[in-house]
Amino acid sequence: MSEPAGTHYPDSGLLAVLARLGFGLTLLAIFLASIAPGWLTPKLLHSHYLEHFAAFYVAACAGLAAMPRTPLRRIAMGYLAFALTLAATQYARGLSSEVAIRNWVADAGGVLAAMSPVVVERFRRLFAPRPS
Repeated sequence: MSEPAGTHYPDSGLLAVLARLGFGLTLLAIFLASIAPGWLTPKLLHSHYLEHFAAFYVAACAGLAAMPRTPLRRIAMGYLAFALTLAATQYARGLSSEVAIRNWVADAGGVLAAMSPVVVERFRRLFAPRPS
């Protein structure tokens, strides 16, 4: 099967495979951290919400790298749905609704922060360079 025109890097290239592996590992780590007892999850940052933000920021960056042809909106919506599912699960397990909502907001902030440089770069590409 031939590569589509304009493709510069193969889907089976080392970086592409590592990006997909990183994507899967970040989702697995977030899932395991959300179902593990509190004493078992490491405290990496000073704030619980910063940990949520950072986890979803890293995961969204991995998702962007792993799915270069997938529309940005679809990636963002997938992560937001994943975060909402985790927050609902934590609420069902006894977490207060206020904390579950704050967790989701921190998760959403991480996703949006990871997506924003891509959106800005796409916006910048709309403008042709000025003639010198």
